[in-house]
Amino acid sequence: MLQRKEMTALLINVISLKMLLTFPRIFIINSANAAWIQALYNTLVVFLIFFATTKLYRGNKNVIQLAEMAGGKALKILVGMTVFAVLLINFSSVVRIFPESVKSVLLQNFKIEAIVVTFVIAIAIGAYIGLAPVAKVNYLFLPVAGAVLLAFLLLLIPYYRFSNIMPVFGKGYGAIFGKGFNTVSLFSDILFLNILLPHCENAGEARKSGVKALVIGAGISVIILLGYCLVYPYPASKEFIIPVYQLARIIHLSSFFSRFEALFQFVWSILVLLYSSVYVYTMCYVWQITFNLKFYRPLIFPVVLISSVIAMVPNSMLDLIGTEETKSLIVYPIAFLLPIIFGAVSRRYYGEGRRKDESDERI
Repeated sequence: MLQRKEMTALLINVISLKMLLTFPRIFIINSANAAWIQALYNTLVVFLIFFATTKLYRGNKNVIQLAEMAGGKALKILVGMTVFAVLLINFSSVVRIFPESVKSVLLQNFKIEAIVVTFVIAIAIGAYIGLAPVAKVNYLFLPVAGAVLLAFLLLLIPYYRFSNIMPVFGKGYGAIFGKGFNTVSLFSDILFLNILLPHCENAGEARKSGVKALVIGAGISVIILLGYCLVYPYPASKEFIIPVYQLARIIHLSSFFSRFEALFQFVWSILVLLYSSVYVYTMCYVWQITFNLKFYRPLIFPVVLISSVIAMVPNSMLDLIGTEETKSLIVYPIAFLLPIIFGAVSRRYYGEGRRKDESDERI
């Protein structure tokens, strides 16, 4: 059972980590240096979706369990495999991008396959340990990561140029509020809250965790994008594959310690390992409850293997980045619509009225 603070920290990590990888570049390509406005717009959309879900949802069963209640084993398996596919699409990107970044930054002479193998062994160990211990470590480490991020943004102040974000609306309203809708997939990992709902103390605590995680995750996304846009003018800003790392490279603390990216890489690596361990556990958990398995640990090896094979299919990181928008179009409808659909289903089984002090109150 996870406490509210642990679930909140876990959600903050899984939502925000994409901003430390390639996701800011997608915003920049779409809206130029108005990317931070696009992030604000996406935040508003996601809060409306989350509000609709919380109004509908009853009980503390996730979408897979509700699917069985509504349509039996066949629907349960269909929904379970759909959820697994969404998680796999999200996770495979990280399995590829992170080892490539480590190779380019730290281990230029190592083969990418060796780095991937080491990475997946580490996350398999984390998943084997279990959700609760990883969530506790994540909760303890997140304030450290937050302090580094704050220092990072403050150290960038001498490089900020407000003229770099002009024109304020970048490529125009159509790009931000039209095509920019697709980047709501930044928040698609809020689906974790629904999947892990049975691990929460109660549904009310889960709802509070979701709200707090969305607020903090959105805040992190906006300030990262705004900071990046203030440093690099468009179109130069769209050229860097991992924008946050590029920002870290320009910081020079002193002649003695001139590579802030080394500290960034350390913090980043721990966050990725925690994120990945939770991801692997959750994918195994989806299989476990979908097929009524007694243990999840025997599933860790096949899940890690499948993720690694899929991640190694692209020839380069650039190929992978080129498909991110396509992946977003696949991911966010399922991640946001399934909880709404089965939230409506849950009302049938749990009724319209619930006292707020009951353990199965709405989320």
